[in-house]
Amino acid sequence: MSKKAKLEVGDSVFYPSAGVGKIETVEDVYIAGTIDPCYVIRIKESGMVVKVPQANVARSGIRPLLSTRKLKELSRTLEGECARRVTGGNWTERCKDLERRINGSTSIELAEVVRDLLTWKIQSGLSFEESMLLETASTYLSHELAAVKGITPDAAYEEIVKLVSKNAESKEVA
Repeated sequence: MSKKAKLEVGDSVFYPSAGVGKIETVEDVYIAGTIDPCYVIRIKESGMVVKVPQANVARSGIRPLLSTRKLKELSRTLEGECARRVTGGNWTERCKDLERRINGSTSIELAEVVRDLLTWKIQSGLSFEESMLLETASTYLSHELAAVKGITPDAAYEEIVKLVSKNAESKEVA
């Protein structure tokens, strides 16, 4: 779906820093002296409720879930080449970039982060910060994939690991 896609009540969406949720209703909320229509989104995993002004949807990073048409692209991304791990330089900047990509990106970019971190874990291990980022990214991606495919998040995570491991293990041996 394009960024201009109109969200409606009942749509499942990805909410940055929280995960997969469902738009329950649109409610008028008094904000800074005006009344703005807001999406009321319930995050499935935590039960948290978030209200987002409709005018701020694009800026907040809320996006529709991966379409079933894009599942093949997601699989190709997970099976694809891992980005080269830069071990020198500023690791803080690398982690900030990964976090930015996790929280404000498309499902394909999220898959790239999961693929890279899983591959690095298989090949040489991860730092504590990278491990935490992997946990967050893989949780978001597995919940999104589970919602799209109608399977459990655990089954979705197993699919993700299986796809990434195909390429990661072959590169490790080489």
